[in-house]
Amino acid sequence: MPRRAASPDRPHAARTVTPRRRQADRSEATRAALIRAAIDTVSERGYAGVTAAHIAARAKVTRGALQHHFGTVQDLLLEVVRYVSQELVGEIEAEISMRETLDQRIAAIAERYWQVYGGSDYFALIDIWMGSRSNDAFRAKIESLIAEITEKRNDYWRALLTDYPLSQLDIDTMRGALLAAVRGAAVHRMFSQDDARALRQIRFAFARAQDWMEAKKAAKGRGKPRPTAAPRRKPKRGALTSSAARRP
Repeated sequence: MPRRAASPDRPHAARTVTPRRRQADRSEATRAALIRAAIDTVSERGYAGVTAAHIAARAKVTRGALQHHFGTVQDLLLEVVRYVSQELVGEIEAEISMRETLDQRIAAIAERYWQVYGGSDYFALIDIWMGSRSNDAFRAKIESLIAEITEKRNDYWRALLTDYPLSQLDIDTMRGALLAAVRGAAVHRMFSQDDARALRQIRFAFARAQDWMEAKKAAKGRGKPRPTAAPRRKPKRGALTSSAARRP
C-alpha cells in the first residue's frame, strides 16, 4: 500500500519549517537591535563618535553580526534614516487612513507626526544628516533615499486627500511646509522644553493647511458652470400652446 503524503500540520513536517522561521525571527530581531543601538549611540555620542564597536556592544552582538546584516556603519546609519523617515511615519499614516473626516485626519496627522519628529529618534536622524556633510558619497546616498521616501509619502497624501482638488505640486508644497513647521517646533522644543507650546504651533499650522484645502475645494465648486435651461421654442403662428389647448 503506498505511503500517504505527510500533512503540513504533522509534527515532522513542522520541524522542517520551524527552524527556518526561528532563524528569520532571530535575524529580524538582530537587525532591529542594531538599528535601535545605532539610534541610541548617535543620540548619546553624536555622529562623529559612532563606531561599529559602540553599536555592537550596545546591541549585545558581535561586530561580525553588524557586518553580516548591514555591511558598514554607514549602511546601518542609512537604514536608520530610512527607518525613522519611512517606517515610523508609514505606520502612523496607515492608522490615519482609517479616519473618516478631514478634521479627524488632520488632527491625527498633527498629533502623531509630533510624536515622531519631536522624539529623540528624529534628532538622531538630523545628527546623521548633518554629519554627512563632510562625506559627499554618504550625503548623496541620504539625499537619494530621502527623495525616494518623499515621493512615497506624497503618493500617500494624494490618496488620503483624493476628494480635494490638489495637484502634485500642491501636495508636495503643503506637506513640505507642514514638515518644516513640525521640525522647527521640534528644534525649538530642545531649548524651551515646552511640549504644549510646540504642539499648539503644529496644530495651528495644520489647521491653516486644512483651511487652504477647504478654500481650494470651495473655489473649484464655485467655478463649475451652472446648468442652463433649454431655450424655449416659440410656437408657430396659429398653433395653440399647451395651456391654451387645455382650455375648455
